[in-house]
This record gives sequence, C-alpha cells and structure tokens, in this order.
Amino acid sequence: MTEDEEMTSSDSADDRREIVDRYFAAEPSARERSRMQLYVFGGVAAILVGVIASIAGSWVFGVFAVVGGGFAVGRGLPLFEAYRAAQEAASPKPRDAIIDKIRDHELGKVRRRALDRLDLTTEDLELDPVDWDPLAEPGLGARPREPLVVTGPVPASDVVVGRDGVWRFSQYAVLVICPTDYHLGLYRCVIDLRVAGLFQEETHEYHYTDVVAVSTAIRKGGRIAARVVDADESAFRFESVLLHEFRLVVSSGDSSTIVFGISDERRPDHRAELPATGIDNVVRAVRSMLRDKKGTAAGPEISPR
Repeated sequence: MTEDEEMTSSDSADDRREIVDRYFAAEPSARERSRMQLYVFGGVAAILVGVIASIAGSWVFGVFAVVGGGFAVGRGLPLFEAYRAAQEAASPKPRDAIIDKIRDHELGKVRRRALDRLDLTTEDLELDPVDWDPLAEPGLGARPREPLVVTGPVPASDVVVGRDGVWRFSQYAVLVICPTDYHLGLYRCVIDLRVAGLFQEETHEYHYTDVVAVSTAIRKGGRIAARVVDADESAFRFESVLLHEFRLVVSSGDSSTIVFGISDERRPDHRAELPATGIDNVVRAVRSMLRDKKGTAAGPEISPR
C-alpha cells in the first residue's frame, strides 16, 4: 500500500485522525516559545548566579536569586511541556495533496449514498452529460446520467491555508441533485475529514412545480482566522466574512444551501481560494433542467452570481 493509499484508508481510523489533526493543528507561536525560554533559561541562569554569589559570600543575594530562579523554572517547565506537546501534535505537517486525497475519498462515497437514500438508480436520472464533475476520475471527461454534485466548506470548522494558497476546511457540506422524469431528489450531508462516514444526512423530494427559486446569494458570517501551513501566526483574517451561497428554494419556503465562496466585506476583492466546488456547472445544469421541465415562462427565479 502506498503512502497516499494508507492516508485515505477508512480502516486506519486512528492514523487518519492523527494525520488530519496534525494538518489543522496550530504550530506553537514565536511568542509562546520566547515566553517558555524566558522562564526556563532565565530561571536556570538566576540559580547559577545565586549559587556563585553564595559561594562568594553574598549569601543573602544568592538565596534570593536561587529562590527566584527556582520559581521561574517551576513556571517554565509546564510551559515547556505544553510547547513540546503542541509542536509534536502539529508536526510534521502532511502534504496538501494528502488532505485532498482524504477529501476526495469521502466525496466518492456521497453519490452512491445519495442514490441509495433516495431509492434511485442512474437509469432513473434524467440529465444531460456535463462538462465538469468534481467526483469524476481525471481525464475521463463528462459522466452521463450521474447526479449533480456541489460541495463547499462548513465555515465553522477548522481552516488552514495550504502551501499552495488553497483554504482547506476540516468539514465540507455536499448537496447531490437527482433529477428524474417526475420529481427532483435532493440529498445533503456533511463529511468530516477526521473520521470516515457521512453526517447530518437529509433527503428531500420535490415536484418540479414546487421549485420557486434557484439562486446564489451572499450573507454575513462573522469572522474567520485561517492558519497557514508552516507558519506560527494566523496570516489570513477575514474580520467581516461574506458567505456566497447556492440556494434551491421550494414553495414551502424551505431551502437547501451550500457555501461555495468566502470573501471579506471590508475588502471585496479579497476572496478565499477554495477547492473546486462544482457551482458553475450545477447552476447551469439546474437552470436548463428546470426550464425544460417547467417551461421558460413559468420557470423558477435564477439569480445572478
């Protein structure tokens, strides 16, 4: 088994969790290192000075120096242990490609699971071939009669900017759209890179006439501080996050949403670079499909991006 295969094996649950945890763990900062060294080395130096001073006859000063040094070392040793533990937990950092393979491995389960939960087969689907598929094997081109898949990060999960500048999250939401001749099946779940399995599963089935809007929208989402691989500080901070969402809304008011972009309200041109989400293909395909099913005049709202 190659290194990459071992990293993505669901049977190696402990190894997989350790790999992902190391990737997303924070490196001890330079400030933490300096504080630890100040207490430990400063304390040891004070003890040595105190001992020398006592031998030289300045025993009062020597006693104070030894006591102060001992206090500093006592404070510094727990800091040293914490620093070493944090360093061991965060290094060596796995390669970005390893994390991408783990993500792709989990995404590969989603399409099969969606069809199973919706009690469908690929023969039930009514969908034209598409130009791009986030789950297709590289170089194979379009895969006809497959569900549409769009995926995006869970903003509240851990986030790290890789060596290639791509923002990687520990959790991703996935929306699978399964159009048939008579209805639209939706499957939504969350994948967690730390553990195998699909979480927060939802299935919905709608008549095409129930779909009232297919849109992309922007909403505020708090703040995000993304750590950078091989750096000891958070170099990317979005103080006022804007979440770009794909939404499919039905007549009851319910909606299925996926985040496909993240930007900073204070710097509109500053946008997180995310792994491929499939959003462009999904919006185009869903627009075409619903217009065919409902007719152009009665079709759902398609908001611009």
